[in-house]
Amino acid sequence: MVPLFLEEIVKKKGWMDEETFLQTLTLAQLFPGPIAFNLAVAVGYKLKRIKGAIISGIAVVLPSFISILVIAIFFLNFEKSKIVQGLFYGIRPAIASAMVIAVLELIKKRKWSKLNIISFLFMSVLLIFFKVNPIYLILISLGVVILWVYMKH
Repeated sequence: MVPLFLEEIVKKKGWMDEETFLQTLTLAQLFPGPIAFNLAVAVGYKLKRIKGAIISGIAVVLPSFISILVIAIFFLNFEKSKIVQGLFYGIRPAIASAMVIAVLELIKKRKWSKLNIISFLFMSVLLIFFKVNPIYLILISLGVVILWVYMKH
């Protein structure tokens, strides 16, 4: 969903610039729950405050809810079908590709400082090689940022 948000909100609609989108995305990632919902609510709030947050939240949940309801009704009848199994198997690479493309676009357009690069590499090593829970890294990062802002003022 993040690639779709980026395309629609920044490139097509021009509702916010990429830097604001990245800040909003970062904020949305701090909260528990699905990133698509959190991002929709954060963008809605940024654009139209409470009313925008509520409408955006409903707008992002409703299509998925209806789709899942329809799939659940029909899936029980077709779950053993080779076509359905092939569809689910074949859709995985497309979803993974869309996610990789979105991440690469965001990385490419980010203004990287030495501190950003060091933080990115350090967090990546902790996640990949030491299997540190991402929640701990998010909480530690949040604490560091709060401390940094507090010390700065």
